[in-house]
Amino acid sequence: MNRIVMNSAMEGLRESMLEMGRLCERGIDEVLSAIYRSDKTLAAAVIARDDTIDQMERSIEMECLNILARFSPFANDLRAVTAAMGIIADLERIGDACTDIAEMVEHLSGADKHIQPMGDLRLMGDTARSMVHDALDSYISGDTEKARGVTMRDDIVDAALERVILHLTNIMRESPDAVSQAVDMLFVAKYFERIADHATNIGEWSVYLTTGKHPLDKELRSEAESGKA
Repeated sequence: MNRIVMNSAMEGLRESMLEMGRLCERGIDEVLSAIYRSDKTLAAAVIARDDTIDQMERSIEMECLNILARFSPFANDLRAVTAAMGIIADLERIGDACTDIAEMVEHLSGADKHIQPMGDLRLMGDTARSMVHDALDSYISGDTEKARGVTMRDDIVDAALERVILHLTNIMRESPDAVSQAVDMLFVAKYFERIADHATNIGEWSVYLTTGKHPLDKELRSEAESGKA
């Protein structure tokens, strides 16, 4: 009976995490739309949702602590709870990054001269969102190959960031009056890059769940780098 109750608690934990993840994915989609449509209303909705994501992190953390206290899990179950606590911290930071982007959108929308978002910015956002989705899916399914694929996709975001920086630097050099907006857009790009980094962290936690190797394990990092080569 205790095993049945624990399985139910673990399933509830997974569902809570997926719901938090879905809200983060929705936030990425909405800030991307807000950027390209200069939609301050959509940006405001993302900002308003940040409190919900923060509350979800606290609630899921309590679920984890309750499972530890009630069932004293070990082996895979203990790793699942440990990974969950790491993952929700990254999800909360993804929510923060979406909020930061939304605030930048509000600022950019009120500017006299608007710099058109470049395609690489959408590439960064779309890739980061897919990374978050696949990283969470790998946690649920135990698919380590999918998790490692998330890590490899981080290079796409990093390369796009370099192109965005180059493009905006050229704009600032040629149009001094656009410097403020270009800097805001640089921050937007950096926030997308951070989202991708947090998705990579989630993917690494998923590998930990299956292999027992800690995300900061040098051997795991070495394997990830070898996979990129």
